[in-house]
Amino acid sequence: MEELKQMNKEIFRGNLLKTIEEFSKKGGVTFTDCRFVIEPVKEKDKPLNGADDMMRLNILSEDNIGNKQLTLNNTVNILCGLQPLVPIWIDVLFVEMNENTAIFKLRSSLRFRKPTLLRNVETGHAPFKSIIDETS
Repeated sequence: MEELKQMNKEIFRGNLLKTIEEFSKKGGVTFTDCRFVIEPVKEKDKPLNGADDMMRLNILSEDNIGNKQLTLNNTVNILCGLQPLVPIWIDVLFVEMNENTAIFKLRSSLRFRKPTLLRNVETGHAPFKSIIDETS
């Protein structure tokens, strides 16, 4: 399997944009703007380290991001707060259209890891995976 060697805000942003493009191509979603709701996912039997806990308790807390529709820049800044460490996986789901703005949910692991450990490398835009329909 191919290994991802580096991660920074530019790569992360580009990979997120590639992921949401799949919704236009495969899902027929057309939009001129987009917003993101980050939903941290606590994984059963997956231990968090100190950095993960710091992100969970502070940056990704309900008070800070709960159900807020974030811009692309804010989303990238939040999830790349520990760069080059980023969430080990992020599932991207289309939620709804609000006029010309597409709302996406990012179901994100709370485990922040180095690029070589990221999942979804096979998509070409790790750590993201587009969930076009819930059966995939």
